[in-house]
Amino acid sequence: MATGFFEFGAFRLDAATLVLWRGSRVVPLTPKALALLHVLVEARGDVVPKAVLMARVWPDTAVAEANLNVTVSALRKGLGVQDDGRSWIETVPRRGYRFDGSVRSDAAPFGLSLVVLPFQLVGAAPEPHLGLGLADALITRLTGAEGLRVRPTAAVAHLAGSALSPQRIARELGVQAVLAGTVQRDGDRLRLSLQLAEAGAAHPPWAGRFDFGFTDLFDVQDRVAEQVAAALRTRLASSGAPPRPRHAPPAAASEAYLRGRYFSARLDPAGLSKAIACFGEAALEDPAWAAPHAGLAAAHVLLGLAGIVAPAKAARLAAECAARALEDDPALPEAHVSAALVAFFCDWDLGAARRSLERALSLQPEAHATRLLYGLLLGLSGDFEGARRELGRAREADPLSGLAGAVVAFFQGLVGEPERRLHSARRALELRPDRVLSYWALGLAHEGLGHHGRAVAALRRAVELTDGGTVMTAQLAWALARAGHATEARALLRELDRVSGHTFVSPYHRALALLALGEPERSLATLERAAEARDPWVVFLKADPALRGLRGEPRYESLVARVLRP
Repeated sequence: MATGFFEFGAFRLDAATLVLWRGSRVVPLTPKALALLHVLVEARGDVVPKAVLMARVWPDTAVAEANLNVTVSALRKGLGVQDDGRSWIETVPRRGYRFDGSVRSDAAPFGLSLVVLPFQLVGAAPEPHLGLGLADALITRLTGAEGLRVRPTAAVAHLAGSALSPQRIARELGVQAVLAGTVQRDGDRLRLSLQLAEAGAAHPPWAGRFDFGFTDLFDVQDRVAEQVAAALRTRLASSGAPPRPRHAPPAAASEAYLRGRYFSARLDPAGLSKAIACFGEAALEDPAWAAPHAGLAAAHVLLGLAGIVAPAKAARLAAECAARALEDDPALPEAHVSAALVAFFCDWDLGAARRSLERALSLQPEAHATRLLYGLLLGLSGDFEGARRELGRAREADPLSGLAGAVVAFFQGLVGEPERRLHSARRALELRPDRVLSYWALGLAHEGLGHHGRAVAALRRAVELTDGGTVMTAQLAWALARAGHATEARALLRELDRVSGHTFVSPYHRALALLALGEPERSLATLERAAEARDPWVVFLKADPALRGLRGEPRYESLVARVLRP
C-alpha cells in the first residue's frame, strides 16, 4: 500500500487512504478521480501516457478512453484552477496528461520506467535470436535495480527490427527512458553498442560499447546493467545492484538458450517446436544449467495444449524437466513457473500450482507473464477478487500487452462482463493482430454477446493462423453450432475424427461442440473421455461458460469433483 502525502497549493492528498483535503475540508471526489490524481502527482510533472493511466486507475478491467476523459474532467472541476488561472492537470496532445504544479511530498519518488528495445543486428549474417535474447537477459538483470521499473520482454518482442524511433516507442509504451543499441557478431566475438536516453530529461544520454566473447556473456550483462543503473541514479530513489548470475554457462549453451527464448516468445506451435530443439541443445551443452530445463518444461506443456503432442507424453516430459530445473536451481523463478504449469495443466492440482506461482513471484515480483498465469488460476479457482488484483498488476506492468488483453477478456467471460470482454478482446487484437490468441479471444467475446457471424469469422481466422490446428477447428465447430450451422459444424467434427488416428484431438473441445449441437449426453461422455485421456483443457471444466448447460447435472458435478484438486 502507498504511504505518505502529497501537498500542492492548499491541497493535501493522503496516499494511504486516498483522501484529498483542502485545509480542514475533505474534497468530494470519486475514488477513480482520486486514484488518477495520485498517479499524476506521483509522476512529479512527467507526462503519464493515457494507456498507463487507464491501466493504473482501472487495473481490474478494460475501459474506453472516454472513461478517462470524464474522470479527468471531474478531477479538474474538483480542484479548480491555480492562482494564476492555470489548470492543475495539463493535457499533452497525443501523449497523455501531466500534473502542472509544485508538489511537496514525504513519499518515495516514483520509480523510473525503462524499456530495453531488442537490439538491432548488423553485419553480414545476423541471427535474429541475438537481438531479442540479449535484451531479454538484460531486462532480467535490470529488474533487480530498486526504484527502476522495466517493461517485460513480452512488451518489446514484437518491436524486433522495428523502424519506429525510440522516442515514439517510449511514448507508446509509457516509459521515461529507452535503452537501444546494436549487436554485431564476428565468429565467437560480439560487439554491443548501446545508448540510453531519458525522454524529456535534461540529463545527457549515456552510451557504451562492449566487445566480448560468448564465454563472457553473463559478465557483460552484469556490467551493462550496473552502468545503466548508474547512469539513471540521479532519478532513482536508491539503486540496488543487479543480482549476480548464479550460473555462467559455456558459449554454445548460452547461444542455444537465447535462440530458445527467441522462438518460445512467439507462442505458436512452430516456434515452440523450435524452442524445444534449442533448449535441448543448451541442456546438452551444459547439463548443470537449470534454465533450459525450465524452458523445456513450459514448451512441452504448451505443445500439449495445442494438441501437437499427446497429453500423456507432454505431461511426462514437462514434469521431468520441471523437476530437473528445481533440483538444479531452486531459486530460479522460471523453474517454479514450469512446476506451476505442470501442476495446473497436467495434474489439475490448482493448490500446488498456486503455491509454485507464489514462490516464483516472491523471487521475481515484476514478472508480467507469471502474474497473468496467477490471475488466470485464481479466476478458475473462484477467487475473482484476487484474479482482478493480479491481472490488474500485470496490465500495469505492461499496459500495451496483447496477451494480457486476451487473458483479461477470458476472465471477464468467467464473471459475466460481456461488453468489457469485447472491449478487451478488440484491444488485444489491435495490439497483436498476428496472434491466434487475439482472434480466439475476439471470437469468444462476440459469441458471448450473440454476434454469431462475427464469432465465426474471428475463429475462422484463428484456424488459418494455426494452419488447421485441431483445437481451433473444434472451437470453430462450436461457434458454427451456436450460430445454427449444424451441418458445417458436424462436417468439421467428422474431419477431426478422421485425423484423430495420427494426431491428438482434444475431447474437451469436441464436447463443447456437441453440447452446442444439442447433444448433452454425448457431450458428457466425451468430457469423461477427456479426463481419461488427461486432456490438459479439463482444467477449465468447472468455470467454462460454454458448459453452463451441464451445471447441476450429477454426472458433470461428479466429474468436476473427481478430477480437479482445489
